[in-house]
Amino acid sequence: MRKSGRNDGGGFALILVVWILVLIGAIGSYLVANGRAETAIAHNVRGAASAEALADAGIARVVFNQTDPDSSNRWRLDGQPHRISLPAGDIIVRLQDETQKINPNLASDALLAALFEVSGVDRGRARRLGAAVADWVSVDSPPREGGAKLEQYQAAGRSYGPPNGPFESLDELQLVLGMTPAIMASVRPFLTLYSKEPAPGGKGAALVVQRVLALAARSAEGGETPQVSGGKSAPADEKLIAAQITAHSRDGGVFVRTAVLSLEPQGAQPYSVLDWERGVLDQTDRDRISD
Repeated sequence: MRKSGRNDGGGFALILVVWILVLIGAIGSYLVANGRAETAIAHNVRGAASAEALADAGIARVVFNQTDPDSSNRWRLDGQPHRISLPAGDIIVRLQDETQKINPNLASDALLAALFEVSGVDRGRARRLGAAVADWVSVDSPPREGGAKLEQYQAAGRSYGPPNGPFESLDELQLVLGMTPAIMASVRPFLTLYSKEPAPGGKGAALVVQRVLALAARSAEGGETPQVSGGKSAPADEKLIAAQITAHSRDGGVFVRTAVLSLEPQGAQPYSVLDWERGVLDQTDRDRISD
């Protein structure tokens, strides 16, 4: 009987030791896995920071390029990609003429309606939305046909109405009666608050903008152009550039910087930054950088 008792005690001790070892192993596995995760997170954060710094350096390269005394060395403002290899990584630069976009603070309702229609909105809705945008910025005027002033916003259950003043940001367009996120996303690349003209000239404009101008010319018959200053218009001799920089750092980080630059090479301050945002990575640039 005593011998059996000793065997039972030894078996219990062995089971206890095994369970302790299992517990220690589980804790060790957790610490190793957690350490790897923390290391990966730190690596990603470092890569993202490196790519962001690289993209911001790309903006400086744009300024140097566009203020080069030899105009033949300057990149064209045509949206074509320019790839540059730097010690910290690679960047892809795309430049556009910001003045060849449409300013909703100054554009006529006919031009705005044409933009919405070219972007895929049916003609009737496009005209109503163009009128609503023009009504948003126009001062002390009755609502346009199909447009919207305070009464229409109240009838739609909105707690606000048009400020009868300029848009302070493009995001404000989403508040206009009839605007949807999908429509806003389709037209945003062709809008600006920095041009001082009621309509772009068309030379060098994106194909969509050229189609908008052609449609507006055919359909508008004496449309009103609200002359409302947005407070951000540029002097006539100012060069406005929309820059998109896609950066891929050597440690795997990717970052997109978009900016609007005002260049005055002959001025006291050769350039100023009007807009500075984080952009969205285009799949084309992702494939181009990874090649």
